Amino acid sequence: MSPRQPKPAVHFALVIALGALLLLVPSSRATAQIPGQLTDEAFWKIVEESSEPDGQFISENFLSNEQGYQYVIPPVLDKVKSGGAYLGVGPEQNFTYMAAVHPNIAFIIDIRRQNMIEHLLYKAIFEMSANRAEFLSTLFCREPATKLAADLRVEELFEAFSSLPPDPELYSRNLQLVKDRLWKQHQFGLTKEDETSLEHVYSIIARQGTNLGYSVDALTNVFVRETAPGNPAEPFTPANVSRTITILPSTPAQPGNPGILLGTTLQFPNYTQLMTATDAEGKNWSYLANETNYQSVRELELNNRIVPIVGDFSGPKAIQAVAQYLKDHDTTVSVFYLSNVEQYLSPPEIFRKFYSNVATLPLNSSSTFIRSSQGSGAQPGVAQSSFSPIQDVLDAVMDGRVLRQSDIFRVFH
Repeated sequence: MSPRQPKPAVHFALVIALGALLLLVPSSRATAQIPGQLTDEAFWKIVEESSEPDGQFISENFLSNEQGYQYVIPPVLDKVKSGGAYLGVGPEQNFTYMAAVHPNIAFIIDIRRQNMIEHLLYKAIFEMSANRAEFLSTLFCREPATKLAADLRVEELFEAFSSLPPDPELYSRNLQLVKDRLWKQHQFGLTKEDETSLEHVYSIIARQGTNLGYSVDALTNVFVRETAPGNPAEPFTPANVSRTITILPSTPAQPGNPGILLGTTLQFPNYTQLMTATDAEGKNWSYLANETNYQSVRELELNNRIVPIVGDFSGPKAIQAVAQYLKDHDTTVSVFYLSNVEQYLSPPEIFRKFYSNVATLPLNSSSTFIRSSQGSGAQPGVAQSSFSPIQDVLDAVMDGRVLRQSDIFRVFH
């Protein structure tokens, strides 16, 4: 079947929009390499000048729900070289992708300011934690009775923390250390509302620990049931609990928004399951799989080279600001992790606005999208991950072959 031909008016309007954006980019700026370490002032300037107003999503997204997200790492590494810029969305799954592709700088662009706050929490904890055991102790606010060996397998590491109850005193002490680091040491321009958001995020992570999981809390009525495997009546511990979420319709399904699964039951992975997951060949790429992976991400955090930004993918500021920074520093995008955001970019005009923003990014032939979509397949869990060349998708949007996320899977997968 031949590709669907674009409507001339749509094609012309998109080309005009892309051309107008490109005209806004100065061509005479001098370029410089990405610095090995950003100063606190430079880091926060990027955050402030690139961020857009806070937005909303159907979930707080404390944790990813993409259990098979590592399946795409080996083929992506066949295409993408180390270095360049990593762009992403959402919480911790970005660290695993960073540990695999080794970018020079990373930007996390999410519509929720709370996601920015969660990444600043992670930043402080990475800086405070010399190794994986210290990191998990600080993140989950639990203290093992004996010192854990540095070379523990990740399964053993999480098992050591899964049986420990939360420690309120350790949480209070860690919370103050995090605040001191972000407000006093780095002197980031955070607000009182940001402080409240930080306390909210950290308290949930500390309370749920290794059983922290994904939740949906808006536009739906949600029933959360936590049970031990194989026996709903069995008392559970953080080590054996599974989280099952039944999403019941509270509003009619919205046209063009297939991302809200109504009247169904989903089981999402917890932190332990995500960090002990593997690719199709059984290799674990997670950022906590070993000390080497952990230290590679920690180095980025110590050097202020993971920059969280509040931004709408189809908005007028965030992606374009990142694009200009990368052009000013002679750096191209290596990987842009989208999760499933594209399915929420509707109607098609909003979808095209996102790709108008993508068109401003400095790309090369190996620049790659990683995305996920809900459904069943070879990968475990409720989402399937895939990848495609950024420039090829951009070209398909420009010539009208792709108008929405479903078209991308039809054309490229």
